[in-house]
Amino acid sequence: MADTVPASKANRWEPASETTNSATATSAPGLQDLEAKLSADSDDELSGMDSRTVAAQEHTAAPSQDPNDLLRRPTRPRTNTTNRQFTDYSSQLPRLKREETRMMQKEAHPFEHLGITLGLPAILLFDIVVPCIIYYTWYNSHKHKWERQCRNDYHAQPGPDCPIPKPEYDKDILGYAVISFGAGELWILIARVWRLYFRREECAPLLSRSKWELDATSWVYAVAMLVALIPFVVGSSLVMPHLYLYGPSCLMGFLGVLMVITTCHPYKIPIGINSHARGTGLRPFIYYAAEDFIAVDGLQDREFRVRYNDRYESNKAFRRMFLYLTLWWIFGVLTYIGAVSAVIWTLDFHYAFGLSLGVLFAYIAIWAGTSYGYVKWEIAREHKIFDEGKFKQDHNV
Repeated sequence: MADTVPASKANRWEPASETTNSATATSAPGLQDLEAKLSADSDDELSGMDSRTVAAQEHTAAPSQDPNDLLRRPTRPRTNTTNRQFTDYSSQLPRLKREETRMMQKEAHPFEHLGITLGLPAILLFDIVVPCIIYYTWYNSHKHKWERQCRNDYHAQPGPDCPIPKPEYDKDILGYAVISFGAGELWILIARVWRLYFRREECAPLLSRSKWELDATSWVYAVAMLVALIPFVVGSSLVMPHLYLYGPSCLMGFLGVLMVITTCHPYKIPIGINSHARGTGLRPFIYYAAEDFIAVDGLQDREFRVRYNDRYESNKAFRRMFLYLTLWWIFGVLTYIGAVSAVIWTLDFHYAFGLSLGVLFAYIAIWAGTSYGYVKWEIAREHKIFDEGKFKQDHNV
């Protein structure tokens, strides 16, 4: 009959559209029977869900040992996520802007070690101020005596017409003036040795095995001071003023030779230098000087040495920077020796004495300032290249 619903239709769910059409086509008694059947099926399904919930709780409390239970567990139906839209926030997040860590991480106060802090003022005082005071006090005193003697004894104006030679120097004043020269460098050397000896665990080189190993800069510093004393002592003893004025040039020349050796022929070192063992490659001179001055004089200690060495080994641009710096200082040494030679051989001694010292410190100030500016520019350039994503391809090993 058209009023009855087949059993196959009564025992299963149907789509909403088909159910609506069937309900419209059936009679009222048949519709009531269908609703009763569907209600009974829903109750059975709900009771089955309750039983499954209880079973799941029992399974959570006491896990089954039967591996086949994993196959009989109800699983969550898979959903289609291929058309789901996700928001990409990676472009909105800040990028990592520094691949390398900051090397100088300690906040060092100048009064933590006054001996080193007062080193630069001591150099300016004892290498420029005191020698000039000693010499020019003597020179002005003897000059006035010479002028009076020319007028009184020879009735001549001071100058070429006076038969008495104008006093420029003598053995005593050359010796007195050199007494203070180098006292500032000696002050810094003693302060560095004190810190390396008594605070070896803090600032000594990484491979240091003894307190007396110090660091490379201390030994080079001491030898350079001895080299500079040779022309001072010989020039004052034999009254050779030109040789006397070449004292600072000999010091810079000695350092220049070391720069050339470490740059033009980077062979494997036969002895350990600072934080590098015997047999490792020789590095540019400025690299060793910067490591020691920053670690000891800058109070950055051994932690800086570790980061500094790691940066040099892993960063090609960092290595190239120290090569350029060393070449720049080699050029500076040649420029300084040429300039001071022109002063010594073309001017009178009383002009050349003060001007030669001025040329020395002007050279150091100019080359140090340009080196500092170049390092700042190079580090900023590396950061910019890294921000653009080119750092690893162009700058790393």
